[in-house]
Amino acid sequence: MKRLILAALLVVSAGAHAQQYEEPPPPPPPDEDSDVQAPPPPQTQPTQQAFDQELAPYGHWVVTPEYGRVWVPSVSGDWQPYSDGRWVDSPSGWTFVSYVPWGNVVFHYGRWGWGPRFGWYWVPGFQWAPAWVSWRWMNGYACWSPLAPRGYVYGRTWPGWVVVPHAHFTAPIRRWAIPHAQIGVIVRSARPVRTFPSWRMHADVGRWHRGHGRRR
Repeated sequence: MKRLILAALLVVSAGAHAQQYEEPPPPPPPDEDSDVQAPPPPQTQPTQQAFDQELAPYGHWVVTPEYGRVWVPSVSGDWQPYSDGRWVDSPSGWTFVSYVPWGNVVFHYGRWGWGPRFGWYWVPGFQWAPAWVSWRWMNGYACWSPLAPRGYVYGRTWPGWVVVPHAHFTAPIRRWAIPHAQIGVIVRSARPVRTFPSWRMHADVGRWHRGHGRRR
């Protein structure tokens, strides 16, 4: 009898573990009426002078002992990086398209730190990427956070995580973002993933199979 009970508990435990760590499915494609385009990689590398000119109207520069000169945006207290736009599946990967005029700089170059003195601050970098974020997946939820600069110590109260229902991953983020006070359990239970699968890739594979009569 004890063996039967133990076996049943193992089955339940294994099922719960499998549910917790299932692979994320491809996010849904965007709405048909969406015409948001991801910015392509630049042809030339930017300069610090170009950063200064583009960001000057929207914040101010300060000097820190850890990272030298960093930029602090003029935003509200509840603002956080990678929350004021949407994700677009581009040939470069999941690309963040921002709704703010300075987004093409700070969400595709450099890293973000946070501290009680300045709040969020941007540390310049000169390599372009679709987004500089860390991804996590919890069944039904997509999670991401800005990557901090080298040597930054993440505290237990790191405020960078953004969480949305996976079914609305490609929709405007602020419309579906889970309130920050409610995301702690989701983030702690979520599993790090390299990135989310691409619906574009799955759609192309499906069309190839149909065209060649090999789809099963």
